[in-house]
Amino acid sequence: MRRTQGWTKGSAVLAVVGAAMLLGARPVAAQSGSCESATTASRIGTQVALGALATGLEYQSMARGGAWRMADESAPMAIVADPSSHLHALGSYHLARTAVHATCADRASRVQAAWKSAGVALAIGTVKEVADGYYNGFSAVDLGVDAMGAGYAVAQAYLPVLEKITPSFSVAPRAFLNKRGPRGALVDYSNQTVWLSANVHDLLPSTAAKAWPSPVRLSVGRRAFGSTTPSKYVIGLDLDAARLPGNNPAWVHVKNFLHSVRLPGPALVMSGNGTKSFGLYW
Repeated sequence: MRRTQGWTKGSAVLAVVGAAMLLGARPVAAQSGSCESATTASRIGTQVALGALATGLEYQSMARGGAWRMADESAPMAIVADPSSHLHALGSYHLARTAVHATCADRASRVQAAWKSAGVALAIGTVKEVADGYYNGFSAVDLGVDAMGAGYAVAQAYLPVLEKITPSFSVAPRAFLNKRGPRGALVDYSNQTVWLSANVHDLLPSTAAKAWPSPVRLSVGRRAFGSTTPSKYVIGLDLDAARLPGNNPAWVHVKNFLHSVRLPGPALVMSGNGTKSFGLYW
C-alpha cells in the first residue's frame, strides 16, 4: 500500500456495511479433529472487508492501468522503511493472530493453528498485490513485508515468551483534525507510530516482577515520515488495556482490541534534533 489522495464515500459505506454483516457470522470448524484448529470465519471476513475498504480508498486516487505489471522496486530497503510498509506488516500480523485459533492449549495445536492462520494472511496479501498489478504494480517487497508480519505470529507459537511482546500502533489526535478528517488519518504517517510493546512484568524473574506493575508496558516505537524526513524513535511507558479489570463480554472485546494499541503515556523521543521528553505521547 502506498500513499492515497482521495476516496469515494459510497465505496467506504459498502465496505463498512459488509464488515458489519460478516461480524455476525459464526466460527466454522476447519477440521473434525478434537484438538487441532478452528477457523474463525467472522474474523477472516472482517479483516477481508477492512482490507478491501483500505484498498478501495487507495485505488480511488489512481488510474487503472491497461495492463498488469510489476512494481518498480529498484530500492527495496527504502520500500521496507516506508511507513506504509508498517501497515502491511501490522495488518498481516493481526490477521495471522486471529484467522485460525488452536482448540487446545498444547504447543502442537498452537503451532498448527499459527501456520494455517499465517497462510490465510498471506493468501489475502497475495490477492491484494495481484490487484495492485493494475495500479501501483505487483510488489514482491510488500508481499515480503506481509510475510514478516505473519511470520512473527508463527514465531510466537514456537516461542511463548514472544507473546509478551506485541506489535502495536498509535495515531495522534491531531491526525483527525486535518481537512480530510478520519479518512486522512489513514495515510497521515507523520502522526502514526508503530511499536513493540513488552509486558515487562511477565518477562522479569518472579522476585523482580513484584517491583513492576503488571498493567504497565515498556514500548519502543518508530514514527517514519517517509520521503527524506528523518524518522523519530520513541521509548515510553503505556497501559496494557488487556490487564484492566472487568469481564463483561463486550468489554473484553474492547480490551482485546486495545491490547494492540499503544495508549498515550510518558515517552522519550529521539531524532536528529536531539532527545525530548513528553508527559503524554501519542
